[in-house]
Order: sequence, then structure tokens, then C-alpha cells
Amino acid sequence: MRPLVAFLVLAGCKQAGTGTSVDFSRVPPAGTAQGPVAASFGNDRITVAELDQRFAEMNPYARARYQTLEQRRDYVEGLARFELLAQEAVRRGLHNDPDVVEAAKRVMVQELLKQELDEKTQAISESQVKQYYDAHRDDYVKPAMTRLSHIAFSKEHRAQAEAVLAQAKALAPMDYAAFGKLAREHSEDPSTKALDGDLRFLSDDELSAKLGPELTGSAASLERVGDVAPALVETAKALHVVKLQGRQQALNLSLEQASASIKQLLLNETRQARYRALLEKLKADARYEVSDEALSKVVVDPKAPTAEAKGPQPGFVPAPNPAPPEK
Repeated sequence: MRPLVAFLVLAGCKQAGTGTSVDFSRVPPAGTAQGPVAASFGNDRITVAELDQRFAEMNPYARARYQTLEQRRDYVEGLARFELLAQEAVRRGLHNDPDVVEAAKRVMVQELLKQELDEKTQAISESQVKQYYDAHRDDYVKPAMTRLSHIAFSKEHRAQAEAVLAQAKALAPMDYAAFGKLAREHSEDPSTKALDGDLRFLSDDELSAKLGPELTGSAASLERVGDVAPALVETAKALHVVKLQGRQQALNLSLEQASASIKQLLLNETRQARYRALLEKLKADARYEVSDEALSKVVVDPKAPTAEAKGPQPGFVPAPNPAPPEK
């Protein structure tokens, strides 16, 4: 069954195993059931008021296709054809078809989540936005950052440092793997040696405090990502072979500039919180349990051939995002 047809026909199915019947009767828009009848079939009818409403709901481009009497008749017949086919499907018992029932459950789950997560989620207030901005100001206001890789030597090993510098300068600018290999083999800085000499992103103040202002000055002189400082950088404690990995521009977003993204972030967090609460309640009400012992006996062979499907694929809903850590 095609998804669109399934979506529309399923509105009146009887859910397997629940005993809950859903009315298949045609439901016109509210307030349009009375008045002159444009078409009738069985116990159903399409009124002029309903058609007025249907056409008013269309965009002007679609509405332009129904200017003649014949065009409006085609539209009415299309509505009737669908209802007649749906009624025939019910008479044939297709509302109990496993594919139909599974598709109906998917549509109902989507509508349930829409009601619970969208329609019931309150708007984010300006005070909430400000509170978040103040608590996470470092995400919106931060200095320019530089990412360097270095190979450090004690001053007693200047000759070795000069030799490694020559090797580093001979590498292709973007060959970070080869520079990292030099760092692992020669660097005397244990905190970065295992990281291929990577210092991560640091502000000028952080870089100066960590290794010395000389490194900050050297970084400023490097013009292109991949450049290696032409000479050893000497600080109070060591000699450094320095390579530029990247730069980040300074960020200075005001509360007003960050407001839209913060509102969306808080809205998503609120929706996820409602989602987690809903699922926990449903699990508790249903006394949901999982047997790890039984699950351990399930065989999943990635090399086995695909088996023939026995019925429709079951619906699947991903887990909600974990709650954000509190700051």
C-alpha cells in the first residue's frame, strides 16, 4: 500500500488487540455540514459550504485550477472517489491488514509526539534566554584562538632541535601526520608528545601562560595554515619547533544576536525533557522490563543472507537525547 493512501485510509481502522474502534465516517470541516448539497453518495454528502472552505484553504495557484464548473466537478469527484474506495477497502477487511495496522500506528505515534512535544511546549521567555546567555557567556564571547603543534627540546639539545626543524620545514605544509611522527619520536614535552605535539586551540593569553610569550609572537608571524616557524622559538625553559594548525576568529555575540539560537536550543531541550518524561511514564505504567539473559541468546549474524520478511517492518522510535549536564 502506498504511504499516502495508507495515511488517509487508516484513520478509521480498528486497532488490533486494543478493542478500540475508530470511526471511518467522512468528517467535513467544522461548520460546513449544513446547507446546499453539491454531491452525495451513500450516507455521505459534500456541501457547498465545505467546498468553499476547501478552496479557501488552497494557495492562489492551486485555486486557479478550479474556475470552471467542469473543473469543480472534477474536484468533487476526486473527493468522492477517495471515500468510495476507502469504504470498499473497509468492506473487504483491509483495515485489519498487518501493513495497514502498522502504518496506522506510525501515524498515531507521530500525532501523539506532535501533541506532546510541540503543542504543549510553552514559548521560551526572554528571561530564560538571558539566564542561559549569562550562564554560557563563554560560548558567545571568546577571544581569537590559535592552534599550534610543537616539538620541544631542552636547551642542551639545540643541535638535535635544529636537525628536527630542518626535517619539519622539508615536509609538505599539510602533512600533519609526518610532523606528528617527528613529535612522537623527538619531543621532550610529555604532555603533548602523545598528542603528536598538538597544543589544541589556545588564546594568546593561554598560550603565553602555558609556554611563554615567545610562542605567541611566533604564532602571530605565521601567515598560512601548515607553515612552520623558520627558526627555533626559544622560551625561558625550552626550544620549540612550531607549526600552525589553525586559527579561530574572535567571537563577540551580544544577547540580542544570540537570542534566536538560544531560544531554539532551549526549545529543543524542553521538547527532549518532555519526551524523556513521557517515555518514562509509559514504561512505568506498562511495567516495562528487559531480560538481558534472554537478549544474550539472540543471534545477530552480520554475514547471514537477508531473510524474507514475515509481515511489515515494526515501527521504531529513537531514544531521547540525554539530559544536558548541569553547570
